[in-house]
Order: sequence, then structure tokens, then C-alpha cells
Amino acid sequence: MTILRPKAQPPATLREAIERDLARGTAALPILPKGAREALRLAKKPDVDMNEIVEVIEGDPALTARLLAVANSAIYNRGFAMTSVRRAVVRLGLQATRDILYQAVYAAVLYDVPSFKARVEATFVHGVVTSRVARRVAQIVGVDEDAAFLSGLLHDVGKGRLYKIANKLGRVDPDDAEVHEAVDVLHTRSSADLCRAWRLAPEIIEACAWHHEPKNSKLAQVVAAADVMARRVEMNPRASDEDVDGVMGMLSIEADFRDAILMYAADATVYAGEPASMPTSGMPPSSDTP
Repeated sequence: MTILRPKAQPPATLREAIERDLARGTAALPILPKGAREALRLAKKPDVDMNEIVEVIEGDPALTARLLAVANSAIYNRGFAMTSVRRAVVRLGLQATRDILYQAVYAAVLYDVPSFKARVEATFVHGVVTSRVARRVAQIVGVDEDAAFLSGLLHDVGKGRLYKIANKLGRVDPDDAEVHEAVDVLHTRSSADLCRAWRLAPEIIEACAWHHEPKNSKLAQVVAAADVMARRVEMNPRASDEDVDGVMGMLSIEADFRDAILMYAADATVYAGEPASMPTSGMPPSSDTP
């Protein structure tokens, strides 16, 4: 006797369709290029050796370009152009170099989704700004600075993955409100998935997953605050003064720090640069690329 099983019902909304893809676990997970894998390995080492960093960066044109661009930026420039990777690492210091390695990893997995190109690249710029603000906020409230930086950098990294899934499902209108609504709702889950796939620390995964509802995680609260302050100085989407006051109060940060942090966030928008201007070795495939 044949038992007929009921057919699975097709998803009723785009959000449900994307959630079904996310439930597969591997949907649109990027495969890191070799240079990015090495950068991630080094960035995670607390006792990384400068010689090892120099060797890896010199072996990858994208890493070299990013490092030298930052070393010659207005923030670090000392009046002469830097062309040596080793000298650039000395000028920046190991902490800033490690931060740049993480940024290079993020830039390496920017998804090639032409319909949503501007949105995907904006997540990178916003992540860089948020990461620097998160480090500064962490210094004020006594949270681990490196964890705050990395959580701030990656808190929206899953958005590109969601745009790629939406594109695969046939949604190609860059003004599609349903796509953007689904990304807004699901990006915390998607970002946490990516951090988990990269075997980052549990507190990083938690902060990315809960930065919009940071009830019990001080690190997530720091990321939430940095996210709001970064958006306050960015053109779109801008956060309100009330939003800033809310996150300042959440962390019991004195009002005197408000303007100083916002000024720092504004400076960070210059530091962030544009990911599209960085040479890459080609966009990475994803785990379910046809």
C-alpha cells in the first residue's frame, strides 16, 4: 500500500521563501578566497607575528592594496606616500593591521548582485564605520575592544547573502520594498550564520544575532549603540537624535561623550572608503552557485 505524503506548500511570501533557503544552512554561503582565508586565520591569532602578516599581505594584491590605502589615508599619513607593506604595518601597528585584515575578509565576500550592488556595498561601508565606533564605545563602557570591533564590522554582513538569495528567487528590482523588508527582518540571523560558518567566537555570533534586541548581552548593546551612532552621521538611513539618546542611556554613557562619539563616527566615514574601489581577485562563488 502506497502512502501518499502531502506536498509541501509553496512559500506564501518572499520572506518565507528566503527563510526556507536559510534553513538549508548552506544557502548562498560564500567561499573565502585563499587570501581572505589566510587573513582571517591571522586576524584571529592573538599573538600574531608581524613577519607572518607581511608575508601573507604581500602575497595577495587585494590585501596589499587595502593596507596601503589605509596607511596613506588622511588618518595615518605622515607627509609621504607609503609603498612598503612592512613599513605600512609598522606605521599602523598590529591592532590596526588586524582590523584591516578583518575588513579585507568582509570585502572579499561582497556578493556580486548587480541589482542590489549599491545596497550590498553600503553594508560594507556601514560595517567599517560601526566597527570603529564600537571600539570607541567599548573603551568607555569596559567591553573587550577587539570583540566590539569585529561584531560591529560584521553585524550586517548577512544582508548581502539575503540579497543574493532574493535575486536567485527572481527579485531583481532594486526598489522592491518586499525584498528590503525581508532583509531588514532576517539579516541578524543571516549575519550570525556567516560568523558561525567562519568559526568566530560565540560572543561575536551572539552580538550579531541580537544587536537589534540586545537585552542580556553587553557586547550586543555596544554594537547596537555603534550602529545607531554610525547611522546618525550617514546619509541613509539616518538615525534620529532620540535614537542616539536611547542607546546612550542603555549603556549609561554620560551626555558629555555624545558629541565626541558622533564626531568620531563622522571621521570614520572617511576612513571606511569604498569597497568597489579596491582591487579584488574576483568575486567568490557561494556554496550553492549553479
